[in-house]
Amino acid sequence: MFEQNKFVKDLNALISGYLSKEQCESYLHTMTETFYPNSTHVDSSTELFTKIFNDNLVSERIRFLTDTLVTFASKELSEEKYIELLLEFSKLILTQGENNLSFELATNVINYCNSTDKYELYKAQGLLLIAEFYMRQAIWKDAVNTIKLGRDIYESHNYKNGLAKCEFLMGSMYVEKGDLKAGKVRLDNCLNYLDHDTDPMMMAMIDVHLGIISYVEGNFQKSLNYYEKALHKFENLGDSRRKAEVLQNIGMIHKQLRDYPRALAIYNECIKIAKDFGYKPILNLSFINQAEIYLEQNKIEESFKFAHDAMTLSYQLNDKLSIAEIHKILGVISKRKENYSAAEHYLLTSLRLNKDLNQDLNMAETNYELGMLYKDKGDKSQAHNHLLDAYKYYNKNNSKTLSTEIESYLSGLAN
Repeated sequence: MFEQNKFVKDLNALISGYLSKEQCESYLHTMTETFYPNSTHVDSSTELFTKIFNDNLVSERIRFLTDTLVTFASKELSEEKYIELLLEFSKLILTQGENNLSFELATNVINYCNSTDKYELYKAQGLLLIAEFYMRQAIWKDAVNTIKLGRDIYESHNYKNGLAKCEFLMGSMYVEKGDLKAGKVRLDNCLNYLDHDTDPMMMAMIDVHLGIISYVEGNFQKSLNYYEKALHKFENLGDSRRKAEVLQNIGMIHKQLRDYPRALAIYNECIKIAKDFGYKPILNLSFINQAEIYLEQNKIEESFKFAHDAMTLSYQLNDKLSIAEIHKILGVISKRKENYSAAEHYLLTSLRLNKDLNQDLNMAETNYELGMLYKDKGDKSQAHNHLLDAYKYYNKNNSKTLSTEIESYLSGLAN
């Protein structure tokens, strides 16, 4: 008996939703002959896909699945159904961290739609998928420009759900970069466009981002309330990926409250979900958060192990934000080992990467660590400069606890 994971379930639903029973059987023959050439029996789609992806999701196999499915669908489906399948499949594999493949499929949709005026709303969906790709790579300028192109289409059709999605992506991007005020404005715009009763998924995602804003401001209880509202909605919707994502954020609150056993238990749950369903970005983030918790507990070897695992996965995913974060962790590890030269190298690398990515919040966190490093080394001038940069960010974004703490360090350096 095969255990059906979420990816297989969604993949099976996608294929059966667009292909007839006879077309499904024909496609399954192709997949069976490729992966199990000596088999005389064609499994059901659920059993076959579970066997193919039984060791979690393998990028090479997803690539093969993509190539064969797209080719098969192009011959079997009508023009409109073919475009719809490309969009839905692009969304599905984006959740698995297959960013480049998702980008290729969305680009195919846009190129297809450019040859006719019939499918403008599909083109807008493709543009927003490409914007999400750029956001995951922290290519902010291209993300903004692509969202604007999608927004122009939605405005011309007065399609409010599409406009809400555009505002949400802009708000999400600003929050990710650390510009909380601009993020809040965009999220409020999204709420104004949104039909609250018919789109619980988007409402839940807005709750998550409002929780992030409250978290950075240091209002942990308010943040937790937002996260738990979102978690309840995701569970009701059966969305295991977003459930794991919001659990990550809840774990961060318990980490800040120094409830490390609870935080680790949450991240272990996230790791299990990520491995069961092949959510590599969530697995990567879980490794990073566990590395940070072990570091705060001064369990250096455990922290280094998880940081190393995260670095390996981050390069596989081309996750530049995580790479910058891991350099910060390695810098703090080196500082704890009193290897100040290595610590300085890692932290300056993290700062440079975050500057390149325009990550204001992460820059503030790294500047704080650099300030504390130079303080320990007795370099008051450098300590003051980096701590002041961190203070400016936290004070601007109403993070009173951190800004007060840094203010006391700056006062001590002045004496």
